[in-house]
Order: sequence, then C-alpha cells, then structure tokens
Amino acid sequence: MKKGVTIVDIANKLNMSASTVSKALRDDPTISEITRARVKALAKEWNYIPNQAARNFQQNKSYTLGIVIPDLLDQFYVLAINGIEEVAVQNNYNVIICQSYDHAEREQGILNHLISSRVDGIIIVVSKDTKDPEIFETLERQGIPIIFLSRSIQHPTFSWISCDHDGGASKAVAFLLERGHRRIAHLTGPTSLLTSHLRHAGYKKALEQHGLTYDPELVKPTDFSFDNTTAAVKELLRNDDPPTAFFVFKSYVGLDILRFLRDAHPKKAKKTAIIGFGNLPLIKQLENKPTASLDENSKVMGVKAAELLFEKIKDTDTDHVSSPRNIIVPCDLIIHDVANP
Repeated sequence: MKKGVTIVDIANKLNMSASTVSKALRDDPTISEITRARVKALAKEWNYIPNQAARNFQQNKSYTLGIVIPDLLDQFYVLAINGIEEVAVQNNYNVIICQSYDHAEREQGILNHLISSRVDGIIIVVSKDTKDPEIFETLERQGIPIIFLSRSIQHPTFSWISCDHDGGASKAVAFLLERGHRRIAHLTGPTSLLTSHLRHAGYKKALEQHGLTYDPELVKPTDFSFDNTTAAVKELLRNDDPPTAFFVFKSYVGLDILRFLRDAHPKKAKKTAIIGFGNLPLIKQLENKPTASLDENSKVMGVKAAELLFEKIKDTDTDHVSSPRNIIVPCDLIIHDVANP
C-alpha cells in the first residue's frame, strides 16, 4: 500500500463513501457495527493514521503555539519554555520554538511564517532591535493573540509578563549598601528595549530611596556583546571615583565583567561586587561567581504567559475582547559569595 493511507483509499477498497468510513472510524452510532468492524480492520491492516491537520482545519485550529526567543543558549529562556510547555501539554497543545538571534528582521520573518502556519497564539521575547508594533497588530487583527514575555515594546495595547524591576533593583541596591558600596554603576540593556528603561528607573529610584545621589556618569548601555560591555567597564574605571559595584541588566553581562576584570584587573576582580537579573543554573558550576543574582523566576513567568495566552485564545473563540494585562512576577535575591560578607 502507498505511504500515507487516506480515508478515500479505505473507502475505495470497501466500496463505501468517504463519509461512511470517517463516521465508522469515529464510532458514529448511525453506522452499523459490522461496517465499523470492516473499516477498522482494514485501517489497522494498512496502518492508517488519522489526518490531524485536516481535523484541525475543520475546527479552524492548529492546537499549536509559537514561541519566539532571542537565543536558546540563554538559560533564562530555556526555563521559561519549560513553564510554557507545561501549560501547553495540560491543554493538549504543541509548541514551535523559534530563535530570532536578537535580530528584528529575522524575528519578522519568523512571525510571518507563524501567521501562515496558523498557530493559535504566540509568546515572544522581542529582539533588542524591535521597535515597530505593526507586525504584532497584524497578528491580533488575524485572530492570533500574542503575549510579550520579559521584554516588550513601548506600546500600551499588548499583554506582557514581566519581573518586578523596581523590587529587584531595590533588593540589589540595598544588598550592595549593606556590603559597604557607595559607588554602584549600572549597565543597562539596549536603549530600544522598554525593559532597559524600567530597570534603569528602578536603579535610580532605589538609590534615591536609600539616600544616594544618582550619578549619570555611572550609567552605561551595553548591546550584550563582550566587546561593548568591556568598553563600558573601561570607561567607568577611568572615572576619578570609579565604581566598586555593578548592578547590570542581566547576569550574562555580569559574567562578561567578571571575565574582563579577572584578566585585566585581577585585584579589582576580588573586590568588585556584581549583581544582575537572572539566577542562571550555570552559576553554580563556576569557580568565580558574581556576588549575587536576581532570580526572575523565569519558569513561573513562562507558566503565567501560557495561562494568559490560553485565556486570550478562549476570548478569540468567543469574539470577546479583553483588556491588555501586565502580570508582574516578584524577584528573589540569591547570594553566591556567602563566604565574603
């Protein structure tokens, strides 16, 4: 028998209509037991596999979610995906995972492909260069709800799952003050990211709450590359009163700072405190650890994003229009260098 047996093949062999075969395979009570038995016997003999895509097409559903992230090597996103898949499986959904490599153009191509694949919804961590909301508005117009995870664009009409930027910054600054640091630098993410502005605002607010004067000379952006990060650190260290601590956008930036200081300023490496967003599992395996990390609870964020997306999918099924929501997940401060209080 040819590869990919269809209902029509079975119907032709048994001299029945395709409709009768379809009903027999579904145990439709209007079909006699004898007919159902004949159909099922031949289907088993020919290794017939139901065409789920055709069934989904009839229901106008793919039972598939799209997940778009910058980089699968980033453990934050892997943990978030675990949370998303956990909820997807509970709802009998599959997921398609795509990497944008932090490029807006590639991200747009992925989204266009997901539109043509008719996924039922999308969870996305936008690239660092993404600014234009048009593609996301197109998704919503075509009945494909979208949830922003961790990063978002500066647009008020979309739902977003984020960590507590203010709370995380406050915990980090308070901890560094307890360690005796007064010159606390901040390496932000790219200025195109809304998250960069929120974390910078949280840092500034935390300094003021603890009685420190905000010094813009201690704030530098980074595009997440090692060269760009080290250039920013070099500039900060040339300051007449250089920083003794760094509060950074994410822990991967902090690890780049550690690497640079270890190679170029080994004495400073032992005295400089570093705290970033993201309690990466790999930190446990490192000999030279950052001072602390802000655990964003990324798996919880993934769970919340998926739960909210399924709510929006149900709204789409009933033509109900819900208001945008921003769910904030608390951060936990995880101390790594407990031997150096």
